[in-house]
Amino acid sequence: MVGLRERQKAQRRALIEKAAADLFVEKGFADTTIEEIAERAMVSAPTVYNYYGTKGDLLLALVARGEEGIEEAQDDFSKQTGDHTPSELVAKVIHSNVNDTLSALSRELWGHVVAFVATAPDPEVAPRYLETIASGLGTAIESVLTKYQEQGRLRAGVDMHQLAFLLTRMERIHFLNFVYLKEMTVEELHKAIAVDVAMIVGAYEI
Repeated sequence: MVGLRERQKAQRRALIEKAAADLFVEKGFADTTIEEIAERAMVSAPTVYNYYGTKGDLLLALVARGEEGIEEAQDDFSKQTGDHTPSELVAKVIHSNVNDTLSALSRELWGHVVAFVATAPDPEVAPRYLETIASGLGTAIESVLTKYQEQGRLRAGVDMHQLAFLLTRMERIHFLNFVYLKEMTVEELHKAIAVDVAMIVGAYEI
């Protein structure tokens, strides 16, 4: 059972992250200060530093929020192999992750995330970011692919770990297109991903 102290911490984190997300969109990441985030969240600046360390860490915490859903849904996806072809289910997994990601961070905020990661002087930022956005999705895809391979519906001898992370990298390219190309709709993003998934996974289907 979650105690009062833990609930209060979770509530503070939610307030801080909401305030940060709103301000990053309104003012831009570079022009937003920890003090402004704290004021809007109605907490002290030391509380924000205590919870997140730096403004960059807070931004990456927002990114991590968008990846929580895929980790929670992994077992459920693995149970759906009888209802879909491998290509269909992998596309469904990726689409679910995209939707979770956009629910946690707006398209505009993702632009700030990409800019921050690309220009951060700390060499550890980019690896942390890539691990955050790729590990959960990659693991979920690999779990589904492995299940299909065990069922004899995907070719034996194919490295499903490598295939899963190839698909993850493909998804990131399409997502960056979506962030940069403002006229692109979510539906068009999903369609583009589905086309590539069918081409990649379909080559190994039996």
